[in-house]
Amino acid sequence: MGALQMAELLLLAALWGGSFLFMRIAAPELGPIWLIELRVLLSGLTLLPWLLYWGLGGQVRTHWRSLAVVGLLNSALPFSLLAFMSLSLPAGTTAILNGTVPFFVWRSPMSGSTKN
Repeated sequence: MGALQMAELLLLAALWGGSFLFMRIAAPELGPIWLIELRVLLSGLTLLPWLLYWGLGGQVRTHWRSLAVVGLLNSALPFSLLAFMSLSLPAGTTAILNGTVPFFVWRSPMSGSTKN
């Protein structure tokens, strides 16, 4: 791993860990649901220019119901549960629990085989 990749990894770790510290501080003040609504809104507004740049606005209008369900199940619900957890758990514990998510993800039979 080169110096640039190591710097990128450290920056990502700082940003990722900082978000859990922010949740630990802000959740009691704003409330878990408002905090997550604000977080998801800001991330959506940040990604909106990319969506428009790549000309995918029409696909969003076509598939808005499916995108809403996926957004609810993959973003809003897990982030809300993390915000509720941050009311009583330390930020480090919350970050570790979030890091275990890939271990518990259901793997669809349609996603392909890992065997070669």
